[in-house]
Amino acid sequence: MVNLDLYKVFYTVAKCGNISTAAGQLFISQPAIIKSISKLEESFPTPLLQRTSKGVILTESGQILYNQLETAFQAIKQ
Repeated sequence: MVNLDLYKVFYTVAKCGNISTAAGQLFISQPAIIKSISKLEESFPTPLLQRTSKGVILTESGQILYNQLETAFQAIKQ
């Protein structure tokens, strides 16, 4: 079972498109972000993010997960 916090970290990184920006928003270190993403990716058959020189981009699986999380987080807000 995956901790809900890992999904929040993934969602924030995906939304920001950058690990350092997400770290600032979540008030956690960049290494903690990377560790959380790695731990989350262990529960999926494919990577969720691809790191680039400009930040991160979502893989196809990452985009699907992001869309589902966006719907879920919006429902929670309401």
